[in-house]
Amino acid sequence: MQNLLNIYRERGIDPSFLAEPMNAFTNASFLLAALAAWCLASRTGLLTESTWLLIALAASIGFGSFLFHTCPTHATMWLDVIPISLFQVAFLWLAGRHMLQLPVVAAIGMIVAVVGLSFAALPFHKPLNGSLFYIPALLAIAGIGLAVFCQRGPEPLLLPMAAVVFAIAIFARTIDWSVPFSAGTHFLWHLLNGLVLYLSMRAWIVHLAFRA
Repeated sequence: MQNLLNIYRERGIDPSFLAEPMNAFTNASFLLAALAAWCLASRTGLLTESTWLLIALAASIGFGSFLFHTCPTHATMWLDVIPISLFQVAFLWLAGRHMLQLPVVAAIGMIVAVVGLSFAALPFHKPLNGSLFYIPALLAIAGIGLAVFCQRGPEPLLLPMAAVVFAIAIFARTIDWSVPFSAGTHFLWHLLNGLVLYLSMRAWIVHLAFRA
């Protein structure tokens, strides 16, 4: 457990349960994103299995991250990382196969490349203060967003907006130790990523509505 302390400025080396109150409770943004997506899908009659999957994974990110920021152990670290990776896999598959209409092999290749590069970067805390793990996902959502924008479908700016917000979130995560105030900036990573998840799920729900 000791080597998992001192990762975030707010905690420092304090092992207590609420040493990261801002980092812990801003995980509510993921639950709010899941709730907002559920409300949108319910209102439009698009609570499909794929939509439920994204909503459930978004909520699980909030719970997993909360556990890691209150009880930083190797087990809770994986409870933080795995839901994020599963959401990436699910969204990349849905976006690749249905929004971009990629062949199965191409969609699988995209997922393997993004997730594989992400986990290859996981052991490296420097550079970017551990944020290198998220760069492949940023590039993927930017590329998908550009392709969807070029299709000129409904609300075509949703995924480009998600990519911009995600880039700002990565910046906030990266400078956590560089700012002069004790809370750091990691809590902004949570708040901004809640918005990223909602924009991504909204893009999927809007796609389903357009296709219906």
